[in-house]
Amino acid sequence: MMERQLIHQGGIAIGYFDGDTAVLDEDFWAGEVSHNLAYRGAKMRYEPGLAQKLLAEEEKKPLPRKVRVHQMKPQTTLEKKFICYALLYQRYGGITPEDYRVVFDGRLDTDDLNQLYEVFNEEKLPKGYTGHRLSVSDVVELYDESGSEFWYLDEEGFMPVVM
Repeated sequence: MMERQLIHQGGIAIGYFDGDTAVLDEDFWAGEVSHNLAYRGAKMRYEPGLAQKLLAEEEKKPLPRKVRVHQMKPQTTLEKKFICYALLYQRYGGITPEDYRVVFDGRLDTDDLNQLYEVFNEEKLPKGYTGHRLSVSDVVELYDESGSEFWYLDEEGFMPVVM
């Protein structure tokens, strides 16, 4: 399924934008979204059964992987905390899993690392999150039934690591 900007009405995907044209399910031609788009002078095209097609596409889309956030335990030596991976590796040989604790374990709407960075730095953090806002030296684990990937938050962004 190609990514596109969906149009919703009442929590249901009823269409999408194709360039500057709104493509909508014909059953919603008289709905609030159609009226608002018409009022703004938007180009519109209607397709029968589009809402059902969009729902079927959404159901086929794989769920994002689960997310665990690992942060250093409070008792870990301060010199190991909040430093870039190169320095951690140079001084201590890399990550010591025993220095970390899990501060979040769950599924979110995304498993994109840059989006997760934003999520874990918002004013309101996800339910079940017990750590500080995401920062250098934190490890994000993306996992599913096929295994785990670990990503160290470095000064320049995320880098893959082995734990």
